[in-house]
Amino acid sequence: MIIRKTSFYICLTTLILCLAAGYALSGKWVGAASVVPIGLFWLFSQKYLTSWLAYFCLVVSMALAVIGQLIGNSAILMIFSAGLALAVWDLVLLNNTSEKGSAGAQTHRYESKHLQSLALAIGSGLAVAFLGRQLHFRLPFILMLLCVALAVFGLNFVWNSLKNRITAKK
Repeated sequence: MIIRKTSFYICLTTLILCLAAGYALSGKWVGAASVVPIGLFWLFSQKYLTSWLAYFCLVVSMALAVIGQLIGNSAILMIFSAGLALAVWDLVLLNNTSEKGSAGAQTHRYESKHLQSLALAIGSGLAVAFLGRQLHFRLPFILMLLCVALAVFGLNFVWNSLKNRITAKK
């Protein structure tokens, strides 16, 4: 539980700082100031655990990141803040689910595995996004579509293999 709450506050703080810095560096002070109320709404969604507030905060945070990208803010900061918005949203929903359940050893293992998979998903997604910003290929659309399909099916195969190994050891 301590790790979950600490992760939430670290991700939320970093999200707010990235969004505010992205807008402030480009001189859009209204955008930088609009980030602060979103941070407060994220805190309220954590405290009151209403179902619609977390989704509202996710949509607004993603919209701020997309708008920031479109108006020319730092792409790295906007991509990072979009990934962190997803992480904060997931942690709010995890907290909502964990508060309803029991606090046994199985719940602790579930929380630990969930946080590990969240860190892996956010880390690999951000790495791919940053790598995609640096690499530029001129491929036909159909070839790119086939590459994406191959990557998706490959990741699905790896994920299923890992799940099968874990369940076989139990």
